Amino acid sequence: MLSILPLAMRMAGPREAMWHAIIRRNYGATHFIVGREHASPGPDSHGRGFYPPYAAQELLAENEAELGVQVLTFRKMVYVPERDSYCNEDEVTPGTPVRSISGTELRERLAAGGELPTWFTPPTVAEQLRRAYPSRTERGLTIFFTGLSGAGKSTVAQHLCTVLRERYERRVTLLDGDLVRQHLSSELGFSRADRDRHVRRIGYVAAEVTRHRGIAVCAPIAPYERARGEVRRMVEPAGGFVLVYVATPLDVCEGRDRKGLYARARAGLLPNLTGVSDVYEPPADPDIVVDTAQLSVEAAVDAIVDRLATLGYLPVDVINSDSGRCAARS
Repeated sequence: MLSILPLAMRMAGPREAMWHAIIRRNYGATHFIVGREHASPGPDSHGRGFYPPYAAQELLAENEAELGVQVLTFRKMVYVPERDSYCNEDEVTPGTPVRSISGTELRERLAAGGELPTWFTPPTVAEQLRRAYPSRTERGLTIFFTGLSGAGKSTVAQHLCTVLRERYERRVTLLDGDLVRQHLSSELGFSRADRDRHVRRIGYVAAEVTRHRGIAVCAPIAPYERARGEVRRMVEPAGGFVLVYVATPLDVCEGRDRKGLYARARAGLLPNLTGVSDVYEPPADPDIVVDTAQLSVEAAVDAIVDRLATLGYLPVDVINSDSGRCAARS
């Protein structure tokens, strides 16, 4: 009998492997498979493993009798071109050319839309993998703008939506902060709790658009770091999330003041205005930063499109016929 037990990984290596074995034994398992680098967090920035590759196997083998489960160990398998077959790495003569694709490399290839060689997996399996894990250019995406009132978020977001529809023929949904507040959050005020609730509602809708492989462009003020982080965590299981910080300075935003908000706030008539009577927390890790005091709307959109292409969310070498420049480049 094969029983699949859903269990969150702790990445604790050999000790976690021991824990897994005990849990499986308590569920009635008679055998437990332990692979290479079981429950390992993977290599560090220098390519070194956090734990020795077979440490988990060795620990469980030492305690097999007490555990009460038979441990089945597997060595790393590599493809040997001259044999046209897979072998355990310790069965290959030193110096013999071998090939392998790690789980990390597999995910990167799928995300980039790269080919999976036939020596790695049959074409029919590769096709199913590509269907289950589409490339970044085919996945859903949320582009989340944040910045002060008057920073230019809505204007840039609207122009970006037009560019994405025309150049890339993507399905794009614009979730402007004011419009979402009107239709989804009309009962909310401007306290911190209500602002966070408003942003989370935007995040929920964006996550659903992303899940169905559309592009959601969100343009709220979203002044608080914690709420923006919650939106990222909602969206990322469904697709990509890109945070755009419209870093237009307060004095420029206040000079525009198309809605008269800053004037009312300075006169004490409007409490909780972000940047005046309420705090704005600049994002610590934006994916893109634009300043509409320094850039035109078109230049800001081009910068965002370029960055999206660099991140792999848009195809490269799409030419903007109006300007003759490459609007998306690798």
